[in-house]
Formats: sequence, C-alpha cells, structure tokens
Amino acid sequence: MELQTYRRKRHFHTTPEPAGKKATKSGWSYVIQKHAARRLHYDFRLELGGVLLSWAVPKGPSLDPTVKRLAVQTEDHPVAYGAFEGAIPAGEYGAGMVEIWDRGTWSFDGDARAARAAYDAGRLTFTLHGARLTGRWHLVRSHGASKGKGKAEKGWLLIKGRDEVARAGADVAEIEERENGTQGVSRLAKLVSGLGAKVPFTNLDKVLFPQARVTKAALVAHYAIVGERMLPHVVDRPLTLLRCPEGVGGECFFQKHPGKGSPDVLEKVMIRGDKEPYLVIRSLDGLLAAAQIGALEVHVWGSRFAQVEHPDRLVFDIDPDVSIDWEDVVESAVTLREFLARIGLESWVKTTGGKGLHVVVPIQPKDTWDVVKTFCKTVCEVFASATPKRYTVNPVKAARKGKLFLDYLRNGRGATAVAPYSTRANDAALVAMPLSWEELEGGARPSDFDIGTVSERIQTRHPDPWTGMHASKQTLRAAAEALRRRATRRRAA
Repeated sequence: MELQTYRRKRHFHTTPEPAGKKATKSGWSYVIQKHAARRLHYDFRLELGGVLLSWAVPKGPSLDPTVKRLAVQTEDHPVAYGAFEGAIPAGEYGAGMVEIWDRGTWSFDGDARAARAAYDAGRLTFTLHGARLTGRWHLVRSHGASKGKGKAEKGWLLIKGRDEVARAGADVAEIEERENGTQGVSRLAKLVSGLGAKVPFTNLDKVLFPQARVTKAALVAHYAIVGERMLPHVVDRPLTLLRCPEGVGGECFFQKHPGKGSPDVLEKVMIRGDKEPYLVIRSLDGLLAAAQIGALEVHVWGSRFAQVEHPDRLVFDIDPDVSIDWEDVVESAVTLREFLARIGLESWVKTTGGKGLHVVVPIQPKDTWDVVKTFCKTVCEVFASATPKRYTVNPVKAARKGKLFLDYLRNGRGATAVAPYSTRANDAALVAMPLSWEELEGGARPSDFDIGTVSERIQTRHPDPWTGMHASKQTLRAAAEALRRRATRRRAA
C-alpha cells in the first residue's frame, strides 16, 4: 500500500497526525496504539520496508496461545506514526483519542527480505521486545482474505506463540491490571492534554459506565468528537447537568447552579427573577469540563441566555408505556411530524437515549414562555384527541398505562430537555442521537447509538441529519392560527 492511502484519508491541516514519508533507512520498530475511535481497539504496527505495517485488533492481544485474535489489516502508516499520541479531531478519519500502549522492537529469523516474503505469504512468525509484550508471536492471514501484492489483505489472526511468557486466559485487561494504575492515569492525562483544553483533567481511568467499560477519558473523547455538531444546540442555553461522580450505579444528582469547585469554563449567568446564577456552556472547554466533573447527561433550556424569556425551540416528548412497541413510537413521531407540517411547522427528530423520541421544532424567539407552552399543549391535545385510546397528555402514571404520553411540559420556563449528542446515565452508555426521518423510518433504534457507534458516524462523515435547522425562520403566529382552526373544527365535530 505504501503511504498513498494513508495520506488520502487525512487532512493534515486539521489532524495532528504526522504526514510522514517512507523511511530510507530500514528499522525494526514495533508499537501498539490504544485507539478510542468508533470502537475501542488496538492498532498493532510492525516496521518493515520503510513503513509501519498495520492491523486493527478489536479485542487487543492475548497472551493465551489458544486464543486467535482478529487483526484487520489497515493502510500502511509512516514510521513517524509510531510516536504519535493525541486527539484526532471530529470529522477526521479515525477521530478519537490515541495513546501508545506498548512499543519496542521486533525481530525475525532472517533478514528484512525474508520477513517480507513471509508477510507476503500470509504467515509471519516473529519475536517482540516491548515493555508489555515479549516473546514469540504469529500473524496469519485468515482463509478467504485476498493474497498478492497491492491487494486488500484484510483478515488476519494475531496469535501468541507457545513460550515461557505465554499465559492461559491473559488478555489486555489482565495485562493492564498488573501495572501501576498511576502510570495509566499519567498516559491518559498526556493524551487528553493534546486537546488543548483549558481543563485540568483528573482520574481519567475512572470507569463511569461499568457494564460498557467506558472511562472518563472515553467520555472526554466522546465530547471532543461530537463537539462540532453538539455545541450549536447547547451554547448559551441555561443547563442542568446530571452528575454521577462515581459513575452509573453510584450516587447521582442534578446541578443547574454553580457549586463549590465548579470549573471556571462552565460559565455563570444571572437570569432576571432568579436569585442564583445558572451554568452555561460557551465552548468545547465547557463540554469537556462537564465530563471532567462526572456529568453523564447534559440538559438544556429551550431558549438562549440573550433572549432567555423567548424560546427558540419546541420539544414534543413521545414517552411510551413499557407495553408499547418501538414501531408504534416511530409511527407516532412520523404522524406528529405530518400534523405539524399541516400547520406550517417543519420538525426534526432525535432519540432520547431511552425508550422515547423527541420531535423538535425550531422557531424564531418572538413569543413568551406562556404562549409557547400553551401552543404546545394545544398541539398535543388536538393530536391526541384523534386517537384517545392510543395517546394521553395526562402525566399521571395511571393514565399512561398502555398509551403514548405526549409530554409538552418540557416547553415551560425552567424546564429542560436532554441535549443532542449527550450521553445518558444508563448501562449501555447510549446517546441522545439526532436522526433523519428516513433513518428513523428505516429501522433505527435507540440501542444503535452508544458512545462508540456515534463516534463511527462522525468519523465516517455521516451527514448531519439536523442540517438546516438553524437556518429555519418559522414562527408560531401562522401555525397558531392554523392550529386554532383545527381545534375549532375538532370541537364542532
């Protein structure tokens, strides 16, 4: 492959990764880089012929000779990449955090030409001399992978040789657990510092989502990756954070006012009529600071501080009873979209990271909270009245049994809704995900979008499904009149 593919996939005016060139002097360097991209994986690299031959190992290496780990070959990398650690920005190929997990040298029973011949033949046996990994190893091209120079040789297996350092059942987690934990924190702190953030990060190895094995460092990486798309929906909105300093399963609490130790980059604003200031995010640093203090959820007002008494966003929360199928939730959202379109309002949709959906309507900030809330209540009442056995606007739990609750209460002053791209404090580390209507109707489900899969969407440049929302100039005035006429006809019928 040489380095053409490597360079074609990257924009070196944006990414801190080295452009590099083929080395003129042959070497035998070896490196494994832990890469928190779409999914956490380990990039295994061996220097040969002036480049780093590279494989992505999803589960990382195992010291057990009976375990065959999938190693998906990727493009050759420049030798200089072996020293790279840092954050690959959102929108770039492989967006996420990269840290050096192990490095050293490797050797082969023969010269570089013989090693190349063994590699081309699809069976490379070698010895590692690293800080973490040593001894004999095998890389074997799996059956069905293409052969021949210049072709896409994707599927390989990484296998530990049977020697004195082999250990049954030992994998990446056990290797890491044998080491001093403070070393891990130091490596992650160095890595996160590559973001250039004005945030002092601590306890980056702390596991915040135990079942999903997501650490604080991975949460920081998530917000670094989604920041470009998330910030337009968050900046300057009074917010409420759900903080879980010990992670999911520990004590959690909501915070909307500054407290002792609140990071300075989480700015404070006073709102007329309130005695205490509110927290607002005004930059990526604010998002990263929220992650640092263990905020697993970010919730925002429907207005911005500059016009805090005039909302610019409506949120219709479709909250199903546990007995309701997901397909019914989707159908309800689509039907609500059509209803809103008939009164002149374009809408967008997102998963909540839970069992429901939010149908979101941007408006010009011209009306008061009372006007907006009344409008949203009327929309839900008129919409629900067509199928009262299916919908309710009554928040009482008993009234919601077997029905879809249309919650308009998020449109009152001081009420909040979970922000797009925010994680949720659940075991799977799900994310409140903006979708296109086509995706929603095409079978997308909340469980499809976790802290890993969302990174994948961003790094593969998946189109922003909410493009156009901020250009919307729609107002409530005409929609309110159309709604009034529909409500009148409904009462007359």
